[in-house]
Amino acid sequence: MKKTVLFLTSVIFLLAFSKVSAINPDREYFMTPDSVSWNYEQLKITTKDNYELNTWIYEANNENKKDTVIILAYPDAGNMSYFVYYAAILANEGYTVVTFDYRGFGKSDDFEIQREYLYYREFALDLEAVVDEISKKFKHQQIGIWGMSMGTTIASRAYPAIKGKIDFIIGEGFVTDTSTIIDRYIKLDKDLLLPEESRIYEKAIQSIKLPVLILTASNDEITTHQDALKLQEILGQRCEVIQYEGNHLSGFQLDAENIGFGTWYVEQINSFLEKI
Repeated sequence: MKKTVLFLTSVIFLLAFSKVSAINPDREYFMTPDSVSWNYEQLKITTKDNYELNTWIYEANNENKKDTVIILAYPDAGNMSYFVYYAAILANEGYTVVTFDYRGFGKSDDFEIQREYLYYREFALDLEAVVDEISKKFKHQQIGIWGMSMGTTIASRAYPAIKGKIDFIIGEGFVTDTSTIIDRYIKLDKDLLLPEESRIYEKAIQSIKLPVLILTASNDEITTHQDALKLQEILGQRCEVIQYEGNHLSGFQLDAENIGFGTWYVEQINSFLEKI
C-alpha cells in the first residue's frame, strides 16, 4: 500500500468523520478491494423487510489466518469504500473482514433518509441481516462487530437480536447515551433528532453481556472517554476502555508516520481478542 494513497485516504476519512454528525450517505465508490489487489467476495444480502444490501467479504491472509470474522458497522457518512484500506489491513493480519452498506448508502437499495437523524432503526435491521448471513457462512468461527461512531449505535441497538450470533464488540467513538449526544449538539447550535425514545437504546446497550473493547479519543467532546468509563461501570469487567491521544475516530492514524498506518489499532484488537 503506497504511503501517498494511504495519506489521502486518511485525509478523506478525517474530513468525513471528524465528528458525529448528520447522516450523509455517498452512493458512489471511490475504490474497491480490487484497488488494493485484495481477494474478496461480493455478496448480496436481503433484510427481513426486503432491502438488498451490498457486502464485501475480505479473505483473511492465509499465512496467519485467524478463526475470527470482523463485521464493520461504519459511521454516518460515506459508504464502505471509505474503509477499503482499514479492512485490508485487518485482513492482512489474518481476520476475515466483512463490510456492508446500510440501505441508502453505496450500492445497497434506495432508502429515503432525513439527514438530521442521529441514526435509523432500519440500519440495525441491516446489521441483523448481515450477522445472520455471516454466522451461517462462517459457523465455526468467532464473529464480532467493529462499530465506529454511529456504527456503535447500530451495533448496540441490534444487540438484542444478534446476541446469540456474535462473540464480541469493538467500538471507537462509542455512543453510550443517545439523548446525551443530542443535548451536546444543541449546545453547539446543531439540532439532531432521535428516531425513537432514548430509553429503548439505553435498555439495549445495557443488556450487552459480551466482551467489549472501547477506544476513546482524548479530544473527542461528543463521544467522550468519560462516557465510556460510565458504560464500563455498568457492563463490568467484560468491558475494556483504552484512550488514545487524538480526535474523534482518529485511532487508525495514530502515530502512523512512526509505526505504520493502523499498527496501533491492530495491536489493540489483537490484544483484546487474545484475552477473550
